[in-house]
Amino acid sequence: RRQVLDGLDIKETVLNMMHTSVSNHVALAFGENQQLDAAQYHEMLKGMEGIYFAKGAVEFSDEEIPSKTQEDFDEAFIAAAEKTYEAKEQEVTTPIMRELERVIMLRVVDEYWMDHIDAMDDLRQGIRLRAYAQTNPVDAYKKESLEMFEEMISAIQEETVRRLYSVRIQRNEEIKRERVAKGMTENVGGDGTVKKQPKK
Repeated sequence: RRQVLDGLDIKETVLNMMHTSVSNHVALAFGENQQLDAAQYHEMLKGMEGIYFAKGAVEFSDEEIPSKTQEDFDEAFIAAAEKTYEAKEQEVTTPIMRELERVIMLRVVDEYWMDHIDAMDDLRQGIRLRAYAQTNPVDAYKKESLEMFEEMISAIQEETVRRLYSVRIQRNEEIKRERVAKGMTENVGGDGTVKKQPKK
């Protein structure tokens, strides 16, 4: 969050987040399997097309799918997603893309951190009951709070990438992270446009 507010270039961070998100989609599709059949492949593709890359950007024939490894799919999807991201950057211009990355990440971090604080309060309230189940409340709290933190980080990564890929810029729209930091709310509408409104 501090890096974002300081205006540092976080493109590399965003692309690493995208790599992780895409790899997670692929890993989830494979599960314990060593290969996918055509139906599993198309189901996996459905979760990524239209978000990380356009429909038809990655095409494997039904015959070749079973011979492809998890790494093969990772490479193909990440390459297509990087190409899509670069095309978006060319469209909106590099300075605006860098600012968009900071604005959106700041917004997502703040939203998820507030939710995390609430969830930690709920955990603290409920953890006292563990003593009755002969579970050490301190151990249970440490374990569950770490799991919750890791889930929050993963959710922040996924949501930041999703919003950056879906955002659309309106002409002459002003994008300033300072506004977000000072209590302005940025909402990504269903049509992907960024709308900024002051909190009421």
